[in-house]
Amino acid sequence: MRTALLTRASLIVRVLVVAVLATLLVGATSGASGEKAGGVIRGELEGQQVRVSLPTGDAEPRGLAIYFHGQGNGVDDRADGAWLGALLRSGWAVAASAFHDESWGNEASTRDVELLTEWAEDQTGVETSLWVSGSMGGAVSLNAMVHGAEPPQCWYGVKPAIALTEMDRVVGARRFIAEAYGGPVPDDRNPVRNMDQLPEDVRYRVVASPEDELVGLRDNAGALISQLTGRGFDITYHLVVGPHEDPSHFDPIDLEQFGDYCLDDGDSPPSDTPPSQTAD
Repeated sequence: MRTALLTRASLIVRVLVVAVLATLLVGATSGASGEKAGGVIRGELEGQQVRVSLPTGDAEPRGLAIYFHGQGNGVDDRADGAWLGALLRSGWAVAASAFHDESWGNEASTRDVELLTEWAEDQTGVETSLWVSGSMGGAVSLNAMVHGAEPPQCWYGVKPAIALTEMDRVVGARRFIAEAYGGPVPDDRNPVRNMDQLPEDVRYRVVASPEDELVGLRDNAGALISQLTGRGFDITYHLVVGPHEDPSHFDPIDLEQFGDYCLDDGDSPPSDTPPSQTAD
């Protein structure tokens, strides 16, 4: 028990350090360091608002990432914060779409991914390397991989909500999912049922908390980690603390490190030790 408490204490210390660094990054990204803030290009594709944020400074983008927002958010979700700002300061361009709002990975959202990818690559002059997703965005992005969108080299999933029939604790999710699919979720659009179709050559990283009260670790992130690890995929995981909305999920240091690894410019961030393995 004492070891488990020490492990949790060390996680909390890391969260506090990340929070301080995130605060500093917000100022730096907005130009406090004297560095030129990147521009934003906006557009509309088949009725969906899209944007691409260009990297900080004057250099050409070294990579292009796509961000998939969660339920209740939109094209500007986290676009100006420290988390995605870490990628911008590292030389990435970051694209996003409204993805038909609360689409939960339906056919329309997969079409959005294809349109956004082509548009953002034309705007930036670089190919898409990284997909970053939050909560519902996990379902949108993984469904797109399975249903025809060109997979990226790397996928980074924060508290991925991928068991669509287990979303009763997420306020409004049952209604939104039914509306998105016109009824029950088809099996081929429930990502947790289609993990055997995910591409093997993608590098995966999962960020999740055992204390997430809305998107349960066992049925979602845990299932993904277990399945892909068992198949020998390149998958690592970062265990954080607190409930679904805890800021520890959005770790700019971890995201930037994984971005470097995606571009073969650094080592893979390691997996954390599961709490169950540190308990007495």
